[in-house]
Amino acid sequence: MIPAQETIVDTLRLKEEVSGLFLKPVSKKDAPDYFDIVKRSMDLSTIRDKVRKIEYRNHEQFRHDVWQIQLNAHLYNNNGRNPGIQPLADQSLEICDYLLEDYGDQLAEAEKGIDR
Repeated sequence: MIPAQETIVDTLRLKEEVSGLFLKPVSKKDAPDYFDIVKRSMDLSTIRDKVRKIEYRNHEQFRHDVWQIQLNAHLYNNNGRNPGIQPLADQSLEICDYLLEDYGDQLAEAEKGIDR
């Protein structure tokens, strides 16, 4: 496990005013047509599980999944549905990018120890 990645996920999860909608997978009950529009669902609990299973080989893969949350929010809500969700997804990615930069040295050191 890369501790910095888990710290980043935990920080995002704690910022519920920004990321509350992205904590768990979208359900068909909440959005029946979501999977007709979004082909690769992603959420922070899935990212946390992937961190704990050491599925990310580098911080770019980790960031890609946070970006996927942002993309999905834009894809699903681009027709004016829930207009407040897209800015929250944008802000989540901005926070992630800031934290990735802040933990850059620690991430680089940890990534050296991961079999590629």
